[in-house]
Amino acid sequence: MLEKYAYLFEEHTALIIVDMVNGFLTEGPLSSPRSAAVLPACETLLRTAHAAGAPVLAFADCHEPDCIEFQSFPPHCIRGTSESEIAPSLREIGGFAVIEKNSTNGAIHPAFQKWLDAHGSLTRIVVCGVCTDICVMQFCLTLKTLCNQNERPLEVVLVREAAATYDAPGHDGDASEEAAVQFMQQAGIRIV
Repeated sequence: MLEKYAYLFEEHTALIIVDMVNGFLTEGPLSSPRSAAVLPACETLLRTAHAAGAPVLAFADCHEPDCIEFQSFPPHCIRGTSESEIAPSLREIGGFAVIEKNSTNGAIHPAFQKWLDAHGSLTRIVVCGVCTDICVMQFCLTLKTLCNQNERPLEVVLVREAAATYDAPGHDGDASEEAAVQFMQQAGIRIV
């Protein structure tokens, strides 16, 4: 099964796992079976990255109880709760650094900027996780435009079967994912 993604992990490639936390997968107001369904593909990507010796970073949505973001979304992934923890199957595989983020966009976190600078030889970042149309899209678009601004030739690749969003009233998962993928492709992000 690892061979399925092996071609993505050439030399100088890293894997970024976005918000594969319990609060989006199995518990809490923003959890979704649709999002949880991509967990096996993320597990395979993580094992493939390890087999290739690629660095791996995972973002974990993690908020204080009075977080400003809760003006836009219901309270979720509160620090110290199981909602803010990386999915158990990914923790069991291990071998990744974690950045706890307090916004939908991990690319703006100072710890990510330091991580990116410390991995200056990277030529590709493979991305998986949730939600395709929120945290994943914001991360990918910001990373791509940051690299463009700095003339850094870094390919951003989203593994489509390892990314998902949720269905909810007023949020059609299929339509939201289709639009997000189109926006990312138009910005030069490779979708595989």
